[in-house]
This record gives sequence, C-alpha cells and structure tokens, in this order.
Amino acid sequence: MILTIEQVKIGLQHKRLYAVSKATGLSYPVLKRLSEGNSENYTYNTLKLISKYIIECHNRLEVI
Repeated sequence: MILTIEQVKIGLQHKRLYAVSKATGLSYPVLKRLSEGNSENYTYNTLKLISKYIIECHNRLEVI
C-alpha cells in the first residue's frame, strides 16, 4: 500500500528524520520535503519505502 503525501506528512510527525533516513536509506533532504508535505515527483520506490516504514511503525505501536 502506498500512502498519500498527506498521510506521509502525518506519519513523519514527531519522527527523527536522521533515524528514518538510516532505517529507509532515503536521504534527509527527501524526508524533510516529504515531512513538509511538498508534493514533488517522488519516485515510486521512494513512496514505497517511506510508506512501508510508516505502516510498520504504526503496526508496532498497536502491539504495545
């Protein structure tokens, strides 16, 4: 499942972008733009990676 830019923005709130960068392999500047809701022409792979990360984080929180 691929999240929308708005869902990604919400999902990245309160996240340390450097830690997200390390976990996903996405660069800090890309994550910063995503967290601000900038709708650029992101690649499918970028949106897939960040969506997977956010969904997995959300699923871990539900278990706790």
